[in-house]
Amino acid sequence: MTAAPCGPQETVTGLGRLLAEIAEAPTGPATGVYVDFDGTLIRGHSALAFCLNRIRHGEWPAEAWRALTSASPARIAADLLRARSGMENRAAARLGAAAAAHWHGRPTSELLALSDRVFAEDIAPRIVRDMWHLVRAHQERGHTVVIATAAATPQAEPVARALGVRHLLCTPVRSAGGRVDARAPSPLCAGPAKLEAVRAHAADHGVRLADSFAYCDGYEDLPLLRSVGRPRVINPRPALAREAAARGWPVVRLAPRRAGAAAALFATGAAAGAAATALTASALVGTVTGDRRRAARTALSVGSDLVLRAAGVRVSVTGADHVWRRRPAVFVSNHSSPVDALVLAHLLRADWCALAKQELSDVVGIGHFLRFADCVFVDRGDRERSAAALASALARLRQGVSVLVEPEGTRARTPDPGPFRTGAFRLAARAAVPVVPVVIRNATDVMARDGRLVRPGRVDVAVLPPVDTSGWREEDIRHHTDRVRDMFTATLRHWPSG
Repeated sequence: MTAAPCGPQETVTGLGRLLAEIAEAPTGPATGVYVDFDGTLIRGHSALAFCLNRIRHGEWPAEAWRALTSASPARIAADLLRARSGMENRAAARLGAAAAAHWHGRPTSELLALSDRVFAEDIAPRIVRDMWHLVRAHQERGHTVVIATAAATPQAEPVARALGVRHLLCTPVRSAGGRVDARAPSPLCAGPAKLEAVRAHAADHGVRLADSFAYCDGYEDLPLLRSVGRPRVINPRPALAREAAARGWPVVRLAPRRAGAAAALFATGAAAGAAATALTASALVGTVTGDRRRAARTALSVGSDLVLRAAGVRVSVTGADHVWRRRPAVFVSNHSSPVDALVLAHLLRADWCALAKQELSDVVGIGHFLRFADCVFVDRGDRERSAAALASALARLRQGVSVLVEPEGTRARTPDPGPFRTGAFRLAARAAVPVVPVVIRNATDVMARDGRLVRPGRVDVAVLPPVDTSGWREEDIRHHTDRVRDMFTATLRHWPSG
């Protein structure tokens, strides 16, 4: 019996190959980059994020209810099946029309405030880090990057703003007199309509579609993918996966990075048990020896090892020799996840203290431990107390104790580090000690920015060579601060091997 012929196979490529293709592409704005939003640039659907966010804030999303009740159960079931396959225009159009009717006549400022809140709380954590870095790679080549999506402006615009993407093709929300105007609903920017918008954009901006890239995940974007010279299919849903295989288009399957809920619950329980053990042991050491600092070192170094191991978190470090090359030093690290503290304690080991914001000193459990560990608290709202805290940190450095600072001041919401404050760099210059950048990648895969569960996984760390601060002048501190931050962004976009 002759075996049935197999269908066409996917042409699978990797993230590294995509980055290499970007590096080989012509520079300049004539090369366009058209990036889909839902399912490509972010995980899942932004409309669902809006609905869930409003429910969580006690605001029943009436437009979603209207969309659900505007069709028969059979029609809704069919739309859900189509959406799972990657063909979802009808359901999206119905939801868009219902949302427009709900918001008609309401202040646009109210909609913009909701947009910013949902981005901060629900959409920013959904950003696909690898796609973020692909976009950054295109921007470095001077390409014209465009987010092209059926999503409405309030869903996509905050991400475009965060990425510095100036071109957004989406379903617009019209307004008049400072209020939403939905008397004539905007056509959905999807399928052939999206292609028409892309062609008009290319003509207006001198973009050569034959040299351009498109990144998409759904069948509705087939017209766009066919129109560019470099179609790239990202985590395609079934309908587009079959089409990509038939056409030989490169497919990138970005592996899910986060463990499931059951694994997270188990890891969190194990981590909590390990943390309790470490704290008990450190208390015993402090009681027996009478040396609180030694007890704190035990809790920080041994405790972080125990907690990370219990939770199944592996820490992969490049440049580890730079941790000990010149000490004391001011270690500066980016900050995106609560697990960063454990990773840094695991890395720095001994003879260091941290600068932390004053608010943490009042948090039950954490505040007590930080005080026990000889942490220096900075009250950013009180200039005199802030100066006293920096003087205390300066004294620690002169005693041979290194200082750890997270100069962003809060956890970053996107894969890029936030703006750096100058305090850590001014401190290093006054103490005449080096600044050692510690770059942490993918910590949010292990524990979300505002998460309470830790998940098994790997955190990557790159310790960069110490930065000499001798000769730094006070008036140049801002420049040096920005230069070090540039090292972080460059490292995150071009991660070192090893």
